Amino acid sequence: IKETCRLVPPVTSATASLKEHTTVTMAGKEFSLPAGLLNQYVVSMANRDPSVFTEPEVFKPDREHLNKALTWNGAFGACDEGSYPRICPGRYMAMDIIRAIINHAVGHTSELGVHEVQTSV
Repeated sequence: IKETCRLVPPVTSATASLKEHTTVTMAGKEFSLPAGLLNQYVVSMANRDPSVFTEPEVFKPDREHLNKALTWNGAFGACDEGSYPRICPGRYMAMDIIRAIINHAVGHTSELGVHEVQTSV
């Protein structure tokens, strides 16, 4: 579930305001950004950073460091997650729905055309 959310987050971007004056370099140019300026960040692009996730475009459910995947509110499963100033009110409900769908699909694999391959020893 976390790998799916890393690749295709339910909240793809968010807007925040800068707490303090910030200077950033983009495309080799320096920009001065005042405190209070609204800025948009794209979660799905951050979660495809090859310095954090090897082969970031490949779906790997057993991927290492999935707790480093970002959500609109910080790192998913971060140790300081309880101190976040806000949390998506539908987060736990969405996770429960995803689990129910996956459990249903796994329990009905033959109906989906998926069959276990029998091997002999």
